[in-house]
Amino acid sequence: MLRRTVYPTPAESLPLQLETIGLNPEQEPIQRPDGYPLFHWLQTIEGEGELNVQGKLHKLPERSGVLLHPNVEHSYSAKSSNWKTYYVTFTGTQAVRFVIELLGAPSDKIQWDRDDDEITIQLECILQLAESGSDPSGWKSSAELYRFLTLLKTNGRKNHLPSISRRLERIQQLLEWLETQYANPEVGLAMMAERLHIGERQLNERFRELFGQTAYAYLIQLRLRKAKEWLPARPDWTVRRIGEAVGFRDASHFVATFRQKEGMTPEQYRRLHGPSLG
Repeated sequence: MLRRTVYPTPAESLPLQLETIGLNPEQEPIQRPDGYPLFHWLQTIEGEGELNVQGKLHKLPERSGVLLHPNVEHSYSAKSSNWKTYYVTFTGTQAVRFVIELLGAPSDKIQWDRDDDEITIQLECILQLAESGSDPSGWKSSAELYRFLTLLKTNGRKNHLPSISRRLERIQQLLEWLETQYANPEVGLAMMAERLHIGERQLNERFRELFGQTAYAYLIQLRLRKAKEWLPARPDWTVRRIGEAVGFRDASHFVATFRQKEGMTPEQYRRLHGPSLG
């Protein structure tokens, strides 16, 4: 059964603003030489389709979709006897920024693993919310749409690379270990790589892909985060003692690193945030 909901125009502008959302059990061929005026997500539920975006062909099997940018020439049609699709169109004051920051500028195909249904479940939740008529302001749907985009970012994969969620699983054991071992000054790049039984270069590549920094930079950031928790909470501890407690070998290194990363000394940070009230 065809399900389609058109959202009312809200009284105030929203960061992400839904226009339409629906499920089409028999997707018909579409030709749009001038594109669609808003962002348009198209996803295969059953069967397979083919999408042509400015001459670039994308096969769309189950668990895959494309987020089309506004006014981009495209067409699509079924490549199986039946092609069942979800779709959502949206705009918003922050739509362009969110889409580009989360997913990048091109309209690339996004796929996800067979044992991962979060993306589809979230889209169904948005559709049910729209059908219920319980969100006249549009704010709930705006928030749910943002969660949908973040799931495309974390659970989706492009160019046959593993998703962020899968890549995080590979180093989760190390991240949990660091949460308990950051205070040990002996912990460094070599020990971290040894925990995962990989080389230091490969470890840094994984951290750059996920966090945009090296594994050692991540460790320093973790130590500074713990120091920022302790400085206001332990007013009776000296800066030297806190630095040692979070894994720095000497106070001067701790103070210099803290100043470089936070723009102030540990003592200034402590005064700014005051004693912990428990």
